[in-house]
Amino acid sequence: MRTVADMVRLNSRRGPSGEAVVDARGRLSHRELSHRAWALARGLVENGVRPGDSVGVLAGNSAFCAEAFLGIATAGAVFVPYNWRWSTAELVAGVNETAARVVLVEDMFTDAFEAARATGDLDDVRLVVPQGERYESFLRPGGPPPVDIAPSDPLCILFTGGTTGVSKGVVLSHAAALANMCNEVIDCGVGRSATDRGLITTPLFHSAGLLCWFLPHYATGATSVLLHRFDEAEVADVVERERVTNMFMVPNMIRRLMNANAFETPGFRTFFRALHSGAGLLRTSDKLALVEAMPDVSLYFRYGLTEAGPMVTRLRPVDMLREDLQGSIGKEYLLVEAQIQDDEGREVAPDESGEICVRGPSVMSGYFNRPEETAAVFRAGWLRTGDLAVRDREGYFYFRDRAKEMIKSGGENVYSAEIEQVLLTHPGVIEAMVVGTPSTEWDEEVRAIVVARPGHAPTEAELRGFLRARLAAYKVPKRVVFREASQIPRSAVGKALKERLKSDLGW
Repeated sequence: MRTVADMVRLNSRRGPSGEAVVDARGRLSHRELSHRAWALARGLVENGVRPGDSVGVLAGNSAFCAEAFLGIATAGAVFVPYNWRWSTAELVAGVNETAARVVLVEDMFTDAFEAARATGDLDDVRLVVPQGERYESFLRPGGPPPVDIAPSDPLCILFTGGTTGVSKGVVLSHAAALANMCNEVIDCGVGRSATDRGLITTPLFHSAGLLCWFLPHYATGATSVLLHRFDEAEVADVVERERVTNMFMVPNMIRRLMNANAFETPGFRTFFRALHSGAGLLRTSDKLALVEAMPDVSLYFRYGLTEAGPMVTRLRPVDMLREDLQGSIGKEYLLVEAQIQDDEGREVAPDESGEICVRGPSVMSGYFNRPEETAAVFRAGWLRTGDLAVRDREGYFYFRDRAKEMIKSGGENVYSAEIEQVLLTHPGVIEAMVVGTPSTEWDEEVRAIVVARPGHAPTEAELRGFLRARLAAYKVPKRVVFREASQIPRSAVGKALKERLKSDLGW
């Protein structure tokens, strides 16, 4: 198996009872999904789509999106999923950025795409196929089209999260996606058995949802249960109804489920066996509460970025509760090599701070049509992540901060992640974001935004005193403000968007 098209061919031979995808509208077996993907691939080829062409997709977490991904890959074209949360202007920019010639649109997003077309600014789109009768008539039943696909050919273009700037299109090859899939199955047991049923709440336009969850389950004949939007009650209901065995969620989502007592429900106590988290560290108290609620469930943490394919490191269940590893992001995946390097590209000694640099078969080919920016993030074959960290003598990595988010205050380097982790140990804090703001006295001033636990809200003075007892004085925020969770702007996977938050606060 060398390409995603090979996966589709293999899954076409599975028995009729094995479910590939389940969504709000129904379910498809692996055999049915393969045949529909082939029909889409043939339709694309007959309509002039050639290997390497970009095909855009505006869809939610649905069988339609999964079918589009597999069909486009089988045609040798490049799957380009758009963020359905984008504004009209952002959607126009995303379509033009990746030179999409054909766009497939799920029915619930038809109006959104028509608004983009109405601007008259879409440069390359010549064919739009909306879900429904037109899409069904576009399909051409039959086997896979006779297209030659190499492992190094581009599979997808995924947009970066844009948490620190403008989103860029990351090109990932078939080989990169398969390498990441192997990492997930072998190192973290994602989709290890055909009986696994993984719940996907992370959007399929994001690398975590598409490449870390859907693809491993699909490759091994397991089932992907697709949920379009995160809702605590619906997650608990779906886990029980669909006998979900595993899922990935960011800490904010996990805390919301904990506050709703979702992990006490029958599905989580009966069928569920593995909870994976990333895009922010879980508090030790949260881990202990999860273990108490679900003693037979394995907890995993993972760190990565879209450009890396995306996964870089993972913390396995045996390490999650080790007292000396609280705050660690784990060790590299099997097929990933990572180093901590200084500004000159030299590997630093253990426990010294530097930039996480990555190489391996899962790393991106580059940014789409951005050769200068691609060259800037590669150095001697290593991908520079822009993330600062240290590595201990056992090989465990500890994230310090985004290089762009490190705060320079009074001549000292202040790591926002360090302060956030301490704030999260306070029983009245659910979420914390630390930022730097311009200061004539300090260059930058440390400030914090906190989401407090309902009924246990601390005061600003209490939190500053709490931090003073645990951190150097220059790390203690000069200001602490409080916001509701609903007031925090977030990326597609639930990460807080600090720059937008600063703008909202007038900082």
